[in-house]
Amino acid sequence: MMSKVTMLLVVLAGSFGIAKAQQHFVIKGKLGHVKEPAKVYIMYFNRYMQTDSAEVRNNEFTLSGVAGLKQRVNIFLRQGGQGGNSRYSSDQLAIYLEEGVIEVSSPDSLLHAKLGGSQLNKDQQELISSMGNVKQLQAGIIAQFRSEPDSVKRMNLMEDYKQLDVLLQTNLAGFIQSHPNSLVAMHALRSNFNPVDNVELATNLFNSMSDSIKASSSGELYKESIENVFKLSVGKPAPDFVAKDLNGTEKHLSDFKGKYVLLDFWASWCGPCRRESPNLVESYAKFSSKQFEIISFSVDKEADDWKKAVEKDQYTWTNLVDYIDPAASVAKLYGITALPTNFLLDPSGKIIALNLRGEELAKQLTAILN
Repeated sequence: MMSKVTMLLVVLAGSFGIAKAQQHFVIKGKLGHVKEPAKVYIMYFNRYMQTDSAEVRNNEFTLSGVAGLKQRVNIFLRQGGQGGNSRYSSDQLAIYLEEGVIEVSSPDSLLHAKLGGSQLNKDQQELISSMGNVKQLQAGIIAQFRSEPDSVKRMNLMEDYKQLDVLLQTNLAGFIQSHPNSLVAMHALRSNFNPVDNVELATNLFNSMSDSIKASSSGELYKESIENVFKLSVGKPAPDFVAKDLNGTEKHLSDFKGKYVLLDFWASWCGPCRRESPNLVESYAKFSSKQFEIISFSVDKEADDWKKAVEKDQYTWTNLVDYIDPAASVAKLYGITALPTNFLLDPSGKIIALNLRGEELAKQLTAILN
């Protein structure tokens, strides 16, 4: 599926910026049925990361500040004197900080809020409307899938999910093409259309954007990811690298020459990655005795999170990590912009398949190794 967790350090401030001038923003919110005392929190970039908050009084709040540049952030709501870190609240809303007034209105909480006021936030609301309730329907299917023991019914559920995914991608593509001058469209492109999945579609959508949006830092990153697909396409040699395993031992990709290797990029916090774990475990158990190896390459920034996930998901194969030297990032070398991403290599180190998931991986390995 195209929709993946968007990679890595969730778009730090500058990723969407075109204008370098400071953005004086005001967020005015009106929320119904809020249990006071309540606060709305925000974290944004202005030379460094800043956190701010505002009390909700009589169901209204106002947040204002100066942002270093246009940027996409989340605001979070905590109700009834609820404590804890607001960043982990599920009651949140993505907005764009830019010059002017940003309007937020909801019958209850931020989850159901509508945006208006500044142009980017009008665009953001159009994006939300274009997706309708497809993502909620998909979440419901995933919940059913997890609790459904019958394999035939599980397959039918996944077919339903894929049909909804096609609808979602069609709607998103339409939004992108109809908003060529919007940073919101550029974000939608980066978040939902991984060039690895369909480089032709990704290229066409990117080319539909205006020159100024393509020249933004976010646009440049997406262009680079398209170029990387061609550098790392089927038939091309996989670049060698050095990284450390769980014991701190250095490993090179070239150490595994002579084997079929699945090079899998993931992270402990990546939901789709963790849902794929049972398929990897099953394939490894079936084919590891037939010159097949998995190299799971984590982009985690915390060693403990990485090691706990490896143990919990029973990754008994080679596990490497990418946080040791960001300047020589293996994820960057492989043009990773979304997780999970994988490459299947033949014994000579040549790429023979990309992004094999679930049954697709097992079928490919069966054809090669049986």
